[in-house]
Amino acid sequence: MIHLICPNPAIDRTVLLENFTSEHPNRPYEVREFAGGKSFNVAYAIDFEDSTVPYCIHTILGGRNGDYLKELAAKRNIELKITTADINTRFCNIIVDTNNKKIYPIYENSFVLQSELLSAFTEQLLSAIHPNDTVVFSGSLMKGMPDDYIYQLQKQVQGENIRFFIDTSGKALAEAYKGSPDVIKINDEELGDLVQNRTFNDIEDYVDFLKSETAAPIPYFIITLGEKGVIAKLHTQIYHLLVPPVHAKNPIACGDFFLGTLVKHLTLGHLDDLEALKKAISYSTANVLNWFPEMKQIDINQIEENIILKQF
Repeated sequence: MIHLICPNPAIDRTVLLENFTSEHPNRPYEVREFAGGKSFNVAYAIDFEDSTVPYCIHTILGGRNGDYLKELAAKRNIELKITTADINTRFCNIIVDTNNKKIYPIYENSFVLQSELLSAFTEQLLSAIHPNDTVVFSGSLMKGMPDDYIYQLQKQVQGENIRFFIDTSGKALAEAYKGSPDVIKINDEELGDLVQNRTFNDIEDYVDFLKSETAAPIPYFIITLGEKGVIAKLHTQIYHLLVPPVHAKNPIACGDFFLGTLVKHLTLGHLDDLEALKKAISYSTANVLNWFPEMKQIDINQIEENIILKQF
């Protein structure tokens, strides 16, 4: 079982309109609503194409919005493990001006996770994790979670062959690194939270880091570099993958799609590591070609065929 950790979900409403302005009412020509939060985007990638990997999302829901989010998740057959709160689940709006190609994300603040609710959430999570399962943390920790929350969880399930996928930042990343997770997937800015005594200008700088003792304990260490592609250590092999430029529409959730693809294929094990990495960058890039968090198989295939690969 794959456990996706999402204590702070949202209903994501994406609004498409043309020529967004303050001078008169803006009338969208299309609106879609999704069960949102980074782990839900990860789940959308896991579900794409045939997949036999069972997963669930551990989340906290409350109020009428929480009930609606359950409905949205059920439409996609997403299994939820719910801790109930007495606060209404938040709404987030992504306003997309498709004519001027500008995106205005408007995200409600998260609530502060009080100790009693955090304990209930953690107890539910620990009771659901079994030997040989996978745990995926994506995004920042909630307000109220200690910086070492992931590390504490790693220690509590130590010895049960639990695989951890980590995509976070700041002190939470530094603490989770101590537990030697199987996979760290971060971007170039987040790398600075973990390594503060290095300068990264060229691809060779990232290669040197991935060959260092700091990266050595992590079997899969992956750094996304935006337009510069992806640099990754897959056990002892280091690769740089680059996709030729595309006409991006909406980059929101592309990192989550990357992570979800990686989680799925490394769990299934029916692709070798490099092919799984190629699939991940293809999913991620295919997502930016759409206004909504979605992909098309024809785009994935074309992107995968044109990946530029270099091994170090």
